[in-house]
Amino acid sequence: MIILEAMGAIFSILGAYLMSLSGKGNTKPLYLGFICFFISNLALLTFFTLTGKVPVIIQMVLFFVTAIIGIYKLTQNRKRDVQIMAFVLVIYISIFIFTVLPNMGQIDFKILLVDFVASIIAIIGSFLLSSHNHVIRSYAFICFFIADVIFVYIGYTNTFYFFMIQSAFYLYTSLKGYSNTMKDEIEILKKRIKNGKTR
Repeated sequence: MIILEAMGAIFSILGAYLMSLSGKGNTKPLYLGFICFFISNLALLTFFTLTGKVPVIIQMVLFFVTAIIGIYKLTQNRKRDVQIMAFVLVIYISIFIFTVLPNMGQIDFKILLVDFVASIIAIIGSFLLSSHNHVIRSYAFICFFIADVIFVYIGYTNTFYFFMIQSAFYLYTSLKGYSNTMKDEIEILKKRIKNGKTR
């Protein structure tokens, strides 16, 4: 299971870093980031299914959907990407049916309030992130920052250390993503503050 957690964390970190590079009119890093999240969410969905974290399982399913939506919206070759995603999904479902499904009865599924709150905030952020409106995308980064503070705690208390490192890194990319997305507005605010001080 640690391989799934590590793989999920690595691609999540890469995806978050790419998304933090996106700006007001630059959506290519978002597209590449959604591809990384497509891979990461498959790994983490399996990992959290095996560990019985119900709210996070739901989050990963919805993250996976938003990754598909993000790729679909931002790709420049929609037909190719749809075919690739469909192929990967068929392979994944086949593996899941024959390896994970037979062991579902042995998994202790649980719903904890802290998991639920963090997952809901992250899900809202993920849907906001696929918007073409940069202001709406900036709200996504705020959601991610709040959720990842909680996820660091969840990772630490459950000894999901790769997940904890991933969530800690997300705190940085959330701030970076917000800063890049709202760069023009931040510069205007800085000028206003400077002008106010010089009066």
